Amino acid sequence: MFEVDVKVETLKSVFSILTPIVGEIKLSAGEEGWNVKAVDPAHVAMVDLSLSKDAFEKYEIEPMELGLNVERMLEHLKGAKSDDMVHMKLDSDNRLVVSMSNLTLKIPLVDASGFSDPKVPNLALPVGLKLNSGELQKGLKVSASISDHITFDCTEEKLVMTSSEDLSSMTLDLHKGQEYEEIHFEKAAKSSFSLDYFTQLMKGVGPNRDIVINIGNSYPLKMEFDFAEETGHARYLLAPRIESN
Repeated sequence: MFEVDVKVETLKSVFSILTPIVGEIKLSAGEEGWNVKAVDPAHVAMVDLSLSKDAFEKYEIEPMELGLNVERMLEHLKGAKSDDMVHMKLDSDNRLVVSMSNLTLKIPLVDASGFSDPKVPNLALPVGLKLNSGELQKGLKVSASISDHITFDCTEEKLVMTSSEDLSSMTLDLHKGQEYEEIHFEKAAKSSFSLDYFTQLMKGVGPNRDIVINIGNSYPLKMEFDFAEETGHARYLLAPRIESN
């Protein structure tokens, strides 16, 4: 049994968060909601997403795993109105039937038997900050024309984003108590990341969302946020860029 009713905007959020990492997923649908864990093909970025059953108007699920092409699902939803309700169920041919307004789609499932089950590492990172995603976007937009990586350097009073190459450079200072709220601080931390990957992840986050980022010294960056009126939670992990000697 798999039959749910959910707002189209909630589904768009789910698939928009996943597509920067992977094109196909294994969706674990359980009694309490959905969960997806996936790693990009290069094993540089990871996503851990959960959506509570409270996000659904109707939720009749027997625990199962479904293979979905999230890029196609997101494309199908683009034509829907923001207030549309989506009805999803499995038919007798094991296809996903998606109905919204006067449109019905029958979509074959992806074979998820070979998909991995990545474990989310438990990272104890020394710096945790809460800020609006728009603050990070400022630095990313400028950095795109300068370099292929960006560095986060957090001291006790500020977070500095830098990007440089040849004679060009960008520096963006974010101050504690102004542009961000300090969640915890144990010691100064600095790490560099691929600008291309980071920019893709920020597309999944969106332009105006409260996020928590955790930074270490040459450690993966952890970025978390809620969505779908706090019935959903997403976590991105991004491996650091290792400087070559």
